Amino acid sequence: MKKIALALVIASTAALAACGGNSPANNAAADTANAMQNANDAINAAAADAQNTAAAVTNEVSAAANQATAAAADAANSATAAASNAANAAVAH
Repeated sequence: MKKIALALVIASTAALAACGGNSPANNAAADTANAMQNANDAINAAAADAQNTAAAVTNEVSAAANQATAAAADAANSATAAASNAANAAVAH
């Protein structure tokens, strides 16, 4: 019984030594995981930058559209006032 227990302890120790620690396979797996995380972080950063740029462009386009709408409204008001003035002048004469 003692021999079986000793064999199990030795086998367990050998298995733990093979699986744990800084083995080349574990290091490669850790390096791969780190590289994948770094790539994921870079993709997320690029996506955030693209989203921020798109928002800035949308804001600029909206501001330009608002300015164009205001200019069109001013032009329409000016045309209406000019037509009204012309009509009033024609009636006065």
